[in-house]
Amino acid sequence: MQSPERLLRHAEIKVARRLDGVLQGERRGRRPGPGDEPAVTRAYEPGDDVRWVDWPLSARTGEPMVRVPEIEPVLTAWILLDRSASMAFGSAVRTKAEVGQEIVAGIGAVLRRRGDRLGVVATRNGELDLVRPPRGDRRALIEALAATERVEPRISSGETNLSKAITALGRIARHRGLVAIISDFPAERRIEEAIGVLSRRHEVLAIEVRDRREHELPEIGPIRLQDMETGRQRLIDTADPRFRQRFRQEVERAANGRQSMLRRAGARHIVVQPDTDWLTPVVYGLRRPTPRRRVG
Repeated sequence: MQSPERLLRHAEIKVARRLDGVLQGERRGRRPGPGDEPAVTRAYEPGDDVRWVDWPLSARTGEPMVRVPEIEPVLTAWILLDRSASMAFGSAVRTKAEVGQEIVAGIGAVLRRRGDRLGVVATRNGELDLVRPPRGDRRALIEALAATERVEPRISSGETNLSKAITALGRIARHRGLVAIISDFPAERRIEEAIGVLSRRHEVLAIEVRDRREHELPEIGPIRLQDMETGRQRLIDTADPRFRQRFRQEVERAANGRQSMLRRAGARHIVVQPDTDWLTPVVYGLRRPTPRRRVG
């Protein structure tokens, strides 16, 4: 595992090299330009920037006029990082928890480029084990990454109550903004309800981290699997064609149910894997409009 400072530096380099230009134009500028940015037109006052002068309007009115841009307020964003035992699983080079750490660093790097503030919370079993208030400086982001590393998953500590953590975050995040939830998202009705309540005030980005072995099993014969959250074990035969067929059907059913659940709750849904590129879909997810929530 990389140090928090090195992890953030690596994320900043990836954002600068691969997404330079993609992030431009998504926020209104602080100076008037030839475009159609919202601005307030008024008479020139001593001390105004001469670059604000609207020369065509000044010629028509016969007195100097300036076009003062409306500065867009700073966005306040939160990240809820799932540090439960299931996130400690990984069949590739990295675990799901390590990918979650990288996503936090990547989102933090993007928000810093835009001048926004980011708060970070982490949970293991439903309680908020870590709360870092929104900050916009780089040192605060490094400290938040270091703090989330110390929230280590507890193997066989019981199923995670993610909906409880989402509800608790909703009480903390009072100002309207963006909330990104990084988890493997068990398909539960309580999670849909909690995200639905959260999406009434905030833009919600649900980043699902999945390992390829959770939907693809190698044919290696009988093996014993253990649930990392409950500790329960089960003996299965990966070479049995009937089991493989049931496994594929169950994985497909769970994936479709999870996608439908998050869509109904009004969240943007992104699926990433440890051995694939996560930066591009996450950043484009920050730009995509929120799907219209169904009213039932």
